Amino acid sequence: MNLLEKSADYTLNLRLNDIPAEALDLAKWIVFDSIGTGLGGYQRDLGQKAAHYAGAMMPGDQATLLGAGERVSLEGAAFANAVMIKILGMDDSHRSAGHIASQVIPAVLAVGEAYGSRGEDMLVSIIAAYDFAVRIGRRARAAHRERGNDLKGTLGAMTAALAAARCAGSDRETLINAVALAADLASGTEQYVYEGGPCDTKDLISGFASRNAIFALKLAEAGFYGPRGALDGEYGFFSAFGGSGSVQAPQGCEAASTFDDLGQDFAILGTAFKPHGGCRHTHQAIDAAQAILQEGPLDASAIKSISLKTYGYATRPSFRVDPNPPARDVAGLSIRVSTAVALTQGSAWPHDFSSWDDPEARRLRNLIDVQVDEEIEAGYPDLNGCRLQIRLADGQMREAYLPNMKGEPEFRMTEVEMRRKFAVLTRDLFDDSRADHIYETCSGLERLDDIGALTEICGAGEIALV
Repeated sequence: MNLLEKSADYTLNLRLNDIPAEALDLAKWIVFDSIGTGLGGYQRDLGQKAAHYAGAMMPGDQATLLGAGERVSLEGAAFANAVMIKILGMDDSHRSAGHIASQVIPAVLAVGEAYGSRGEDMLVSIIAAYDFAVRIGRRARAAHRERGNDLKGTLGAMTAALAAARCAGSDRETLINAVALAADLASGTEQYVYEGGPCDTKDLISGFASRNAIFALKLAEAGFYGPRGALDGEYGFFSAFGGSGSVQAPQGCEAASTFDDLGQDFAILGTAFKPHGGCRHTHQAIDAAQAILQEGPLDASAIKSISLKTYGYATRPSFRVDPNPPARDVAGLSIRVSTAVALTQGSAWPHDFSSWDDPEARRLRNLIDVQVDEEIEAGYPDLNGCRLQIRLADGQMREAYLPNMKGEPEFRMTEVEMRRKFAVLTRDLFDDSRADHIYETCSGLERLDDIGALTEICGAGEIALV
């Protein structure tokens, strides 16, 4: 069997009782967290634009838009909900495959609602999708970065197609063809991080991928065929996207071994959640700034120098350390900006970044000296924290060292923290009782008979709680 067939068989044969309890719990948290970030994104201009576009251009009565509560087509819900989930930059992350949920969760929510799938099917499809995405990401991510490709649009489309097909109850041939067709819909670059003018593709790419996954599934259901060697064929995904310049694509036995540990090592266990806004590779600095502030008040105007030492990946490419990014939309990608926001605001929720260009924040972000810490770099990615040292005008030193950032597998967010994040992001849409209801529904997903019961309570309109 080739890699696509091997992955399809694993996905279709996986059952709930094969999965460790911790992996199931994380899958539920991913659903809950994605709904929260999507509802937060719905309140942004781009979220409103995506919802309105889906309603006008992709009408239907198949699946529900987060926040709006409006029903649209399968493709419309997958597209708009994916865009909304990505807008705040608070969706989950994985060291080997980047941000997976913003493509997968909208696809399985839409398919699950339209096909009347059970919560059990949704959970299994999510866990299988992470096993697929992470194993390919380990082989392809470095080359993607070197070429400027965006994993969300390339790997994300295939991963979401696999999850959607499993959640829909597809047979083996349909699932294989859905993933293979999605492979030829793969696209997306990271040029958006370097743009100074208006550019929405940071978030639209997730929408493209999730929508393409649904499109690929519907094509497969209609009898269209994709290439069997979509992953490991001579000109398949690994060849097209998995090698460039100094990074060679896996070949032969190396590629064939990609899925050897399926069912033994559940990749979802490596998922990280984001307690702050902005790029994941800024969060260690935000954590350290908050740790310093928790020791006692700090007069930001008295800060004379700031030394920030962390792992090398957080310092490159250049946008990660740019003290003067061109716009708010990309300001949260800079570790200098994020640290300055945390020091001046005390937190780094998405709304805190409205202060990113205030005079004091501008002064601080240009004051920060960013360097690579040898100890953390040697232990990366198992170590992904930082050392933050602040010198005040009176000579006093304030400092913090954290080996890992909050939300990583080594330093998990707690249930209380996850629920607080959801509450903060949705506080302007509905009260705590609705948030509690969504949490309880996600917590019992394996007992849910119809995923539509979950999507129904994710609109901002009034509903009768049961």
